[in-house]
Amino acid sequence: MNYIKGIIFITLILVLSRIIPHPPNFTPILAGIIFLPFIKKDLTFSVVVPLAAMLISDLIIGMHSLMLWTYGAIMFLSCLTYYFNQDNILRIGSLAVISPMIFFLVSNFGVWITGSYYARDISGLMECYFNAIPFYASSAISCMLFTALFYLIRSALLKRKFLLS
Repeated sequence: MNYIKGIIFITLILVLSRIIPHPPNFTPILAGIIFLPFIKKDLTFSVVVPLAAMLISDLIIGMHSLMLWTYGAIMFLSCLTYYFNQDNILRIGSLAVISPMIFFLVSNFGVWITGSYYARDISGLMECYFNAIPFYASSAISCMLFTALFYLIRSALLKRKFLLS
């Protein structure tokens, strides 16, 4: 039962982070994905929570034509962080740097391949990636900041638990 309550609580926090006003792509979704394996070391939990948060928030803020690419990137990152998760600041920092890069590459490839905005050649793909740099910057900064915040909170909670034992 606590497992279900945990899924609901974390999902609602991530949903809230997407529906409250914020700069584009400045949410803790990617950082949350990095820390979900610390909450419960379960692949299903690590994949279902961010996907549910994305779906619920998309139902509120609006569905879009890039959901396959967005959700695919979220699923891939959920699996990646689950398998490469370690209680090691270098590993966590590496995931915080690589996750927004992967999301950027996958989601903007989806923009290029499914849209009609860009030429269907390498030049069009590069233009698509170039035009998306501001969104990448916001995503990368938010991922690193929220990952650092989650790491500090987790460290403080673990230290407090150790001191109370």
